[in-house]
Amino acid sequence: MALRPPAPLSIADVIAAEGGQVTFARFMEIALTHPTLGYYSRADRLLWHGGDFSTAPAISPFFNRTLARLVTELVDASLAATTTATTIDKPSVVELGGGEGHLAEAVLRYWHGERPELRGKIGYRILEVGAGLQRRQAAAVEELAAAGWAIGWGADLEEACAGTRPVVIVGNEFLDAMPVHAVAVDDDRLREACVQMTNASLVQTWGELSPAAAAEIELLFGTLDPRRLEAFTEDGILEISPGLGALTRQVAAVMPSGSLVNIDYGGWFPGLAQVGERWGLEGRTGRRGTVRGYFKHQIVLDPLARAGRQDLTADVDFAALDMHGRQEGLETVLFTTLAAFLRGGGAEGELRALRAAAAAAATSSTETTATAATALDAAAPAATAADPLEADRQATVLQNLLDERDLGGAFKLMVQVKE
Repeated sequence: MALRPPAPLSIADVIAAEGGQVTFARFMEIALTHPTLGYYSRADRLLWHGGDFSTAPAISPFFNRTLARLVTELVDASLAATTTATTIDKPSVVELGGGEGHLAEAVLRYWHGERPELRGKIGYRILEVGAGLQRRQAAAVEELAAAGWAIGWGADLEEACAGTRPVVIVGNEFLDAMPVHAVAVDDDRLREACVQMTNASLVQTWGELSPAAAAEIELLFGTLDPRRLEAFTEDGILEISPGLGALTRQVAAVMPSGSLVNIDYGGWFPGLAQVGERWGLEGRTGRRGTVRGYFKHQIVLDPLARAGRQDLTADVDFAALDMHGRQEGLETVLFTTLAAFLRGGGAEGELRALRAAAAAAATSSTETTATAATALDAAAPAATAADPLEADRQATVLQNLLDERDLGGAFKLMVQVKE
């Protein structure tokens, strides 16, 4: 009987087995999603004191409600446009990377309270590679599952969509974790960042351009001439993600018609031809190296540190996502900042309401408390923070999400529709 090869003990072992050197993109893929050594595969906690970063669904109930309303509107539009002849499988919303389950819980609670007639008509699926994170997500929606809402998981998009028909696929901070190829544009040639195992340690080096990177650059820019490409980068680095093309192909294959929604940090970086509607955000910032790690809520500039034990991320190129989407029949119908999206959902009224609730704790005066309570009801009945300290915390978070110079401008929302 043939013996199985021993399981790798470290990411360095995986790289050694693949020849001792891999592209940085391949290293990022291994470090995040290897089935036993990857960050998302081994983690069961991402947020708060035991985690490494925070996300809007975890810290802002208003973000959750606003996104839940958008998802529901897109579900309604898709169901209204679907003929009975095509309704073979139950429709579903599919979330790309569920974190600790905050967004899933928010959408399902919104349906439970506002749209109970959807129960039994639509399911909720989560794409998640990590078994520990799947368990945490299941705990977050346990009460809603017991109430009859159909919820399922898959380790990849095909498995997550099995037996269902996606009508909305949504990702919050999913794209920033997709592997990127880092290409240096200098000395009249292109070189690609690689990771090499040297003396049992991982070191970054520069090698020849990989076929995947070359094909993506030529697709996006129409050239491999360094002299033409250097005009598009501020620091001599081009970060590209062929995985955006792979994702849109998978989405188009599993979703005959519907919407793809992504919220993430990044920009509409310059260099690609404009196709379709202009959104007023194109080309505001140039291309540069943005890969970094997150560990215990601190930015780590060395992406090779703690391989498999820290998050890795890079700014998203929404112009490339738009181009790849159009090739697969996905048309961009909305691209805006997170701040503008939240303002459109009534965030300024919510902020006033939260501040009024927080101010009510500053005095024991019955008159002041009654006035603040009246302001709370009039400004935004949806405000959920009864505890003044929680209201103050939510107000601070929401203020940052509304600041175009802060999180509100760094994060973008894109909706692509396939008809």
